[in-house]
Amino acid sequence: MSERNRPVYLIDDEPEMCRSLALLLATGGMPARSFGSADLFLDTLDHLAPGVIVCDVLMPGTSGIELIDLLRRRDRNDPVIVIAGHADIPLAVEAMRAGAADCLEKPFETDVIMDAVTSARRQSDIAETKNDFSHRLSHRERQVLELVIAGATSKEAARQLGISPRTVETYRTKLIEKTGARSTAQLVRLGLEAGLVSAGLPHLAS
Repeated sequence: MSERNRPVYLIDDEPEMCRSLALLLATGGMPARSFGSADLFLDTLDHLAPGVIVCDVLMPGTSGIELIDLLRRRDRNDPVIVIAGHADIPLAVEAMRAGAADCLEKPFETDVIMDAVTSARRQSDIAETKNDFSHRLSHRERQVLELVIAGATSKEAARQLGISPRTVETYRTKLIEKTGARSTAQLVRLGLEAGLVSAGLPHLAS
């Protein structure tokens, strides 16, 4: 699912907060669906496409922190952005430690929430790509990626694989395009997180 099509789910026990956020996100081309509690959201979770969740950190019933844990238990990786009042900052910090993608303190500026949701959508796309990583790389692309992670230059990788440095650069560019990584550094991180590289990395020729 592309970043633009990924839905946004608003969870807050204050209806006015949901309405204002939904209107704000809609103006930015990000339609949202609102839920009055985390429990209501969880009740319909199995019928909802993966998306980005914006929720209050402290709500009646299941809290924002508990929601993060429950999502993981149900094999959902939707990024969660928690919203906290000043008095709830310690809870927000706990939510970040639990795996929240971001934390916004009330009141927040329009561009802050828009940037947070856009970033979370992008992170979600990268995570989804990572999960499908192993099925999308050719044997040669895997070889190039292992050498990149090992710290090989294009010339070193070319010598190892018996191809030209220009061809190595072409493969590196294709890898970045396939994964949605924004840089070689992020490509390396995705490869490591996906567990594609064996413990014995290629030894570079001296």
